[in-house]
Amino acid sequence: MYRVEPLTVERWEDFSRLCRAMGPNRSCWCMWWRDDGQPKNLTSRERALQLVERSVHPVGLLAYSDEKVVGWAAVSPREEYPRLNKRRDTAPVDDQEGTWVLPCLFVVEEYRHKGVTKALVTAAVEFARSEGARVIEAVPGDPATQVRTPSASYTGTVGLFGSTGFSEVARRTKKGRVVMRRDLQID
Repeated sequence: MYRVEPLTVERWEDFSRLCRAMGPNRSCWCMWWRDDGQPKNLTSRERALQLVERSVHPVGLLAYSDEKVVGWAAVSPREEYPRLNKRRDTAPVDDQEGTWVLPCLFVVEEYRHKGVTKALVTAAVEFARSEGARVIEAVPGDPATQVRTPSASYTGTVGLFGSTGFSEVARRTKKGRVVMRRDLQID
């Protein structure tokens, strides 16, 4: 039903259109988790383009319905997300080599609740595996304990990841994110 493709320089304009549709977080360009806290002289958009141009592997996946881009999933090795690694609720559970993370998802409003997110998660798992990942993690919120704001929704939910084979491995705060993991060596 949906086609999922890696983000490449050739697909940059599709990603750009999608980011502009992100509403209150459209300035992020999926750079927030990658931010190391140092002052920047480039915009998030410029940093994202440089990342796509210089990365040894695609930094995420785009979902398409026919030729229209309708969704995004960021997925990369954990070490590429400094901010994710520094936060108490999303810090690494262990130092397992080959850990990848899927920290961000976005689906355009008219395609939400139509299977796009699940297609992106499934494709991200297979993509990470094809790139040599041993495990893949996610840092979703739990609607039972966390107020769902637009910015909190970009990481997905415990239910979504549970339904796609992830298991909870850490819950360090009552209202923070949950670290969930899927072992790709036993799948």
